[in-house]
Amino acid sequence: MQTTSPQVSVDDFFLEVDHIFVCTTKDAESISVLQELGLHCSNQAVQHFKQGTASKIIFFENTYLELIWIEDKHLVEQQSVHTGVHTLSRLHGQHIRASPFGVGLRRKFNHGNLRSHSTLYWSEWMRCLRRATPTQMSISFAAENLVNQEEPFCFMIPDSIALTAWLDPSLTAHQKLISHPLGVKKLTSVKITINSDKHLTDAMSLLSTHSSVVIERGESPLLELTFDEGIREKNLDARPILPILLKY
Repeated sequence: MQTTSPQVSVDDFFLEVDHIFVCTTKDAESISVLQELGLHCSNQAVQHFKQGTASKIIFFENTYLELIWIEDKHLVEQQSVHTGVHTLSRLHGQHIRASPFGVGLRRKFNHGNLRSHSTLYWSEWMRCLRRATPTQMSISFAAENLVNQEEPFCFMIPDSIALTAWLDPSLTAHQKLISHPLGVKKLTSVKITINSDKHLTDAMSLLSTHSSVVIERGESPLLELTFDEGIREKNLDARPILPILLKY
């Protein structure tokens, strides 16, 4: 049964996109295609030793894009059994309709005060989340969403590791991270195409109804990222190497 959500606008939504990840393969081509399109990628790969994966990250003023791949298949399989997160299927495309995308969400504050209807919405969202270990570093997943590989992962990032907790545009080093030859600055909307005829899980349905993330159905997975409200009306396509379309 679908949950009933309070009537809120996108601006009032209590959560916002912290980052988006894309499952890919371990090769330089995935990174180079985005660099050729005018994005600045991090030089060093991030090693997720316990998960058996690694990634490269592209930072923007309000979010980041993470390309993630398998480093140790055995560890990935162990983690899948332990956590129920079937990364291997998404990374290897073992499930023909599996979505290769994930959306990490962080809490959004409005001048330090929470609006009453946003708090109601937060309660509604939390009903969709399974109980996680009660530490500041815990990441909460929506239980039904975990097992539905045909829609993107949807998960909560704790405040302590959210992008907004450490990114400081006034620092020169951070300015370099978020400066792109393409000239894009802020991610303003996200459209994710899924190859599925299933109903969206409650968590994903709530997200797509009350945030800048839109879920559509189509023949193949696609991540459409719009920057700066698409003011220049230009498109750049990373396919077929990556299922990513940039609009700015």
